[in-house]
Amino acid sequence: METYDVMIVGAGIVGLTIARELSQRWPDARLLLLEQEHSLAAHQSGHNSGVIHSGIYYRPGSLKARLTLESRARLLRFLDEEKLPYEISGKLVVAVRPEELAKLRDLYENGRVNHVPGIRLMGQEAMREVEPHVRGLKAIYVPSTGITDYRQIALRVAERLAERGVIIQTGEAVKRLQIQPHMVVAETQTGLQAAARYLIAAAGIQADRLARAAGLKPASRIIPVRGGYWTLLPHSRHLVRSLIYPVPDPRLPFLGVHFTRRISDQAVWVGPNAVLASHRTQHRRGALNLRDLADTAGFPGFWRLARRFWRFGAGEWYRDHWIFAYLRQAQAYVPELTRQDLSPGPFGIRAQLVDADGAMVDDFRIMSAGRAIFVLNAPSPAATASFAIARHVVDEGARNFGWTLLPPQL
Repeated sequence: METYDVMIVGAGIVGLTIARELSQRWPDARLLLLEQEHSLAAHQSGHNSGVIHSGIYYRPGSLKARLTLESRARLLRFLDEEKLPYEISGKLVVAVRPEELAKLRDLYENGRVNHVPGIRLMGQEAMREVEPHVRGLKAIYVPSTGITDYRQIALRVAERLAERGVIIQTGEAVKRLQIQPHMVVAETQTGLQAAARYLIAAAGIQADRLARAAGLKPASRIIPVRGGYWTLLPHSRHLVRSLIYPVPDPRLPFLGVHFTRRISDQAVWVGPNAVLASHRTQHRRGALNLRDLADTAGFPGFWRLARRFWRFGAGEWYRDHWIFAYLRQAQAYVPELTRQDLSPGPFGIRAQLVDADGAMVDDFRIMSAGRAIFVLNAPSPAATASFAIARHVVDEGARNFGWTLLPPQL
């Protein structure tokens, strides 16, 4: 059984950037990275819309607000150094109904408190200078928002880790963890056993299960939420220059259906919606895993959540199954859209942590236990914030475990 200094479970962009931060600040450490899938960035990191978030939405003082703003500069520096594609194209957050105007003003003030650069309120004429085909009453322009390809970023980080001697093993789903007084021992479904002095778990959709496998009893559960996109056909892509977003419901951690021009192929994605999923790792509509379904149905917090937001869930399910309802939602922002402009797009699964009282956890959540650190909740904007999440986790390791590290790089 091989022994390492630190074992990291999960090779999405958060796990990979944690390994990068550790390898830079503890260059002599023996690091092992385990991933259950046979490819890297197989779930949220590789199935998101690729937005470089600005930090406008997040509660001031929260980890999301602080780490998104901090990470953005590091992310852009990495993209420049590695010559990876990105574009700072700006975003409009558009109010289309009178009752949204107060929320839009609150969102603007939130962005100012979070020091989001350059944001400004716009009337209808100024909105159409940014996005000629958009319609609405007022909007916030967020010039610092951009687009990139997070799967490319994750793969490039993995390349650099391999050059530094970090061991990355895919197809190794951890089924058992033992946190011992001086060591952490992992066993995977293939029979691999590995030991390390410390563990960092960034397992995304399986984060709660990994914590329970280590003997912990978190009073929360991951509820999988499937998001489906439509794409604009090539003849209608001119209707969206960059990014168009709705005013979000402050009660929910979902931003609503929006328009995003992709960096890789200039396709325009419309979505995602947010529908309860019955499979944690299969993204397609109708995928069923009885264990995953039982985990959701057997959690009292889910039923408390359902009682509170069943109307929202029913509406999302309806729009997911009736394209014209989805289209009407999109036409509120771009009225020229027709059914002939839309083509079925990709799906993704969001790992949404829910507490026992039915509250959806809106911030990043990181907990320590013994010789281990667990990243329990890292939904959007975790890809944008990943470089700062990595620094935060490694700094916590230094505080908890007495690691002697080099200073963080700029």
